[in-house]
Amino acid sequence: MLQKLHIALKVNLLEAVCWIAGVGLLALLEPADGHLFSLCAFSWVLEGGCPGCGLGHSIAYLFRGEWQASWEAHPLGLPALFILAYRVFALVRHYLLLKKFHLTHTYHG
Repeated sequence: MLQKLHIALKVNLLEAVCWIAGVGLLALLEPADGHLFSLCAFSWVLEGGCPGCGLGHSIAYLFRGEWQASWEAHPLGLPALFILAYRVFALVRHYLLLKKFHLTHTYHG
């Protein structure tokens, strides 16, 4: 059981770090620049892209305080940022609870 707990600790921490790094990279993104390459397969095929296209730019504009530009890039940028922040918070909270449980059961029985 402790090995599964140890794996869960690592997975939670890794996911939280990945989300923080991803949002951090979006914060550093220059949203006004066009992109040379997209990871979205729909944007390769469809001229208009997918329903999520522009979300990264929207979040980048939010970090710059450009609310109107964020809304124009994608209206769900702010809710997406809140959802990502909540996910990171939940992962870190879960990580800390598992770590406390792990330490309690490792040293006390």
